[in-house]
Amino acid sequence: MQRFKALVQAQTTLLTILPLLLGTIMAAYHYHHVNLGETFLLMLSAICFHLAVNGHNQLSDYRRYQNSTTVQDSTNNIIKRFEISILWAYSVLGILLLIFLISGLYLVYLSGWPLLLLGGSSFLVGYCYSGGPYPLLKTPLGELASGLAMGLNITLLGVYINIYNAPTYDNWFWLAGSIVSLPAVFTIANIMLANNICDKDEDVVIGRKTLAYYLGTKHSLTLLQINYVFSYLGLILSAILGYLPWLIVLSIFTVKSDYQLVQGFVKAPNKVTTFPRNVLLFHKIVGLEVILGLLGLLL
Repeated sequence: MQRFKALVQAQTTLLTILPLLLGTIMAAYHYHHVNLGETFLLMLSAICFHLAVNGHNQLSDYRRYQNSTTVQDSTNNIIKRFEISILWAYSVLGILLLIFLISGLYLVYLSGWPLLLLGGSSFLVGYCYSGGPYPLLKTPLGELASGLAMGLNITLLGVYINIYNAPTYDNWFWLAGSIVSLPAVFTIANIMLANNICDKDEDVVIGRKTLAYYLGTKHSLTLLQINYVFSYLGLILSAILGYLPWLIVLSIFTVKSDYQLVQGFVKAPNKVTTFPRNVLLFHKIVGLEVILGLLGLLL
């Protein structure tokens, strides 16, 4: 079990679950319709795909570390550190992808082509992130890809699967859903950006030239802080436009503590000591938005 968790980075599943819940809350509040069965099945499909992408990323990194003569013993080399069999790893990924495909295709059968479009684009970005001859994780596009595929697309999937058969359905749901997704988009992108800031020097050795490499540490940290501001603006805008319950604006009372968390990372970017603050900020901002949104539905 420990090797499975390490391979697929199981602790990151909230990156999929929270945006999906965010979309579901919007569907319930703004469109007054929820399909619980389809939502749970979509969550299973999305989690399996998320874990499979993580595992594929670990395998891709392992190959790059094996080709490097300087960083083979890096703590980021999960496959070597946990002594994971390559055959076993591919078997796990195969099972996860099979569950994803079966559940995903069934949902497409139920709900129609928009789900195929959203899910297919997420699948394409997920593969391109660490696969193919020019993986996105080696480029300045990694943050954008992860923010859009996980923050935007999963939120939109959460909205659509709940309203495709609703009397209130409209073809512009993606526009409203895009605004609701902004906190997830920017905080997820920031996790990747913070990770790349910490790994900037090591990444160059294994052939990665990420956004942090091109912007430099100083400008990357400035962008990180700007992204958090936009995440809060998206949250407030969602309430003003009536897409989410007004109760979510109570999140602004955490701004001071969030700012302190951000500054702790900005002053001393470190993969072990301060990087987890960015993961915590995703949980605080998006997680609190989900909790307050649920409370707003009940009141």
